[in-house]
Amino acid sequence: MNARVLIVDDETVFRVVAEEALSSEGFEIRTTGTLRGAREKLAVWSPDVVLLDRRLPDGDGIDFLKAIRADGAAAPIVVVVTAYGHVANAVEALHAGAWDYLTKPVQLTDLVIKLRKVLEIRDLRDRLSLARTNTAGPPMVAPKSTKMREAVERLRQVSVSPLTPVFLLGRSGVGKQFAAELLHAFTFPEPAADAPFVEVNCAALPEDLVESELFGHEKGAFTDAKTMRRGLIQLADGGTLFLDEVTELPLRSQAKLLKFIDSMRFRRLGGETEISVELRVVAATNRQPLELVKAGRFREDLYHRLAVFSLPIPSLAERKEDIADLAAAFIQFFSARTRKQVARLSPGALQLLLGYGYPGNVRELRNIVERAVILAAEEEITEREIMLPQGEDTAALESAFFHVEFDRSGRPPPLEVVERAYVARVLEHYGGRRSVAVEALSISYPTFLKRMRELGVAGSR
Repeated sequence: MNARVLIVDDETVFRVVAEEALSSEGFEIRTTGTLRGAREKLAVWSPDVVLLDRRLPDGDGIDFLKAIRADGAAAPIVVVVTAYGHVANAVEALHAGAWDYLTKPVQLTDLVIKLRKVLEIRDLRDRLSLARTNTAGPPMVAPKSTKMREAVERLRQVSVSPLTPVFLLGRSGVGKQFAAELLHAFTFPEPAADAPFVEVNCAALPEDLVESELFGHEKGAFTDAKTMRRGLIQLADGGTLFLDEVTELPLRSQAKLLKFIDSMRFRRLGGETEISVELRVVAATNRQPLELVKAGRFREDLYHRLAVFSLPIPSLAERKEDIADLAAAFIQFFSARTRKQVARLSPGALQLLLGYGYPGNVRELRNIVERAVILAAEEEITEREIMLPQGEDTAALESAFFHVEFDRSGRPPPLEVVERAYVARVLEHYGGRRSVAVEALSISYPTFLKRMRELGVAGSR
């Protein structure tokens, strides 16, 4: 979708000329000459940018700007237009939350360049904000289990070599992202926040956009490439690039990724200039990569390049000594998020958690504790709030999937047909709750959504 711009200016000629110039550049434009008209348009239309005159017939643009900024992250970018010689007004607007300003008379070429620039910067900011995952979750917990302590020590050892690729292996939910974040913190301790940690969920990238997202593109590289765009690799320069579910990348993209890892150089799509970066590549998968190599679905040379330092992450069932501390950290996190005063587990609730098998690993423990915090009426979580999956439900579900109807000639149905029915039945069993189905199937959420799309399965939510 093209960027949307709302022009709020009482000069009719400027509105008409600016609308014509911006429309010819691919922007979607709405215009109004009053603050009242601007409010009416914002009520039914969501622009990316508001081009706002300071002085309007029915009020001051600064007051309107403050009202827009009150919407927080959902607010559009505001670029203020002010008369030449009134730069002080522009400075006041910047303090009130405007992104930038232009002075009249506005040159149309300057207007187009300014809007392209602010949209690109916003896009980079938003993508990097989404990519940084080491600031929004529960606090890191020092492990007590021998296996996890050994894994942490290996991460500490490899942290002294900041360009060495690391390949994290383990089932869905074991904590591969936690391991990647911990390695990042070990590698960039002074302070870690200054070095970018950029996560790329390879399973969630549309196949035709993988290379554009990773490497970026130049203006005109393809039909919708209206501007130059830096890729996630360039955003990670000087830090860590975390390629989660790396085995889901298309083979063509795997070849380009291998070339990049070998040289730390790349070209944007449609570009001629090589760009150099320095970063650590951390890859992760919940699959068996050597089996995928044998099947021709993962490049052997890429596997060996990533596996310079491979590290299996133990399942939660292998490190039950960590359950109590992990649960305590999750309680603290979700209590703050829900503004409740839940502080601890009762002895009985802890015993329930310790006795469970966790096919969904740490992610499943997190979900169990989140539900318990929501349900808890007191400071202490009791057995009543610990809702564990019932074994008999799982057994009944499994038995329902191994009844395959052969046709009259004795041939089984195509595998895709069986898999489609399987996924649909799992969703039906769990009332359409995709997050619960993902736990039961022990796969990542993006991988599950990708397979649903491929099979043409629809879930209720």
